[in-house]
Amino acid sequence: MGIYDVSIIGVGKDAYFSDLGGMIEGRILPWVEDIEDEGYPVWEDYNAVQRSTYFLDRQGELIYQTNISSFDPDIPEDYESFINIILDFRSSNGPSIIRVPDEMNSIQEAINIASDGDLILVSPGTYYERIDLLDKNFSLASLIYTGFESSSIDETIINGEGSGTVITINGGQDQSSLVMGFVIENGFAEESGGGILIQGSSPTISRNIIRNNHAGDCGGKGGGVAVLENSYAHIFANSFYDNDVSGVCDCECYFGGGIYVDESSWPIIGGSLTLGNLFDNNLGDYGKQLFRDHSSDTLDWAPIYAHHNIFENCPPLFPEDVYPENGWDLDNCHNLIVGKDKNLTFDQFYLYPNFPNPFNSSTQIKVYSMHEEIVNIRVFNLKGENIDNILRKNLKLGVNYIKWTPSDISSGIYFIQLEFDNFIKGQKVLFVK
Repeated sequence: MGIYDVSIIGVGKDAYFSDLGGMIEGRILPWVEDIEDEGYPVWEDYNAVQRSTYFLDRQGELIYQTNISSFDPDIPEDYESFINIILDFRSSNGPSIIRVPDEMNSIQEAINIASDGDLILVSPGTYYERIDLLDKNFSLASLIYTGFESSSIDETIINGEGSGTVITINGGQDQSSLVMGFVIENGFAEESGGGILIQGSSPTISRNIIRNNHAGDCGGKGGGVAVLENSYAHIFANSFYDNDVSGVCDCECYFGGGIYVDESSWPIIGGSLTLGNLFDNNLGDYGKQLFRDHSSDTLDWAPIYAHHNIFENCPPLFPEDVYPENGWDLDNCHNLIVGKDKNLTFDQFYLYPNFPNPFNSSTQIKVYSMHEEIVNIRVFNLKGENIDNILRKNLKLGVNYIKWTPSDISSGIYFIQLEFDNFIKGQKVLFVK
């Protein structure tokens, strides 16, 4: 039995009916009011009762039934258990459902065994890994894929730990390859694509939070996402904020804090009220939110379609926020609402991964501050000895950059520590002479 063999699902609980709309392409019966309602064979033939669910094949024969009185659709574990029943019927003798961490310990392990058309369904949690979609077309999603609308995006995090691009998509994927419903954070790329690198591929990137990613060393492109080499990605309903492109060189060579697109690629970015992306506080020299590269005059260029996206200013500023002006079709843009909740994970300070790391002369420390209070930034060796005091001063509101050039220390691992009141945040750095 495969997905198209499930003809009707009778859902006997209205909350699930509303949550699961579209899962089986309309084959969901309304809420079972009582067994006397007429017109549906499952109710008449199987003595349907409230809060029971019935799976029928195309001939109207009962495949499976279960009572869901004990399930609460607002509890992630209950919702996941119930949706797994449906997904198992959809995948029988067809594409597989691979569950992380129930079946595979990591997302990359699931990708390694996945086949085209499979669904990798990731439960809430923080996954410290950098993943590569290889050369496969599959769906990689959190619980929101199944219709669950709680805080599952905020709770399903892929953290690159500042050690490379978080998600690499360069295997020739098409739009059937989907990445949906994740926080994608703390990526680091010396050249392009701190959060997501899309190269020679055209996936769908939808409903993610892409934040706190970095690209750049001596020049860089695409702190949040870089779209390169004839890629035609669909980028819908994501939030891009606090991504940056910067580095150690004194040049105007850092482009596309939110998204960078090279001149050979033609993504669709937004498109309707429900598909628009949010861009805020991404940093770079030009095109802080959106940058499109070019090597010749752009007067006769066909602009990239980017309707219904959200910026601090609508229309966004040129060349600061979006560059070049005639490279983008930004009709129907929207103003960012002041105070909009972007689901930040920090409320006072945030210490980003330093860059470069490893380093042999100096490294940049990036700190986000919500206060102007005095903070200490110190360096410790593996013995816990304070070997350098980088800073003791008031940080400005927003993003701060501090350069550390160590002297008279040997190669090795050190710890940079930020301190304010009872708040302490540290990270590991590697100094190589």
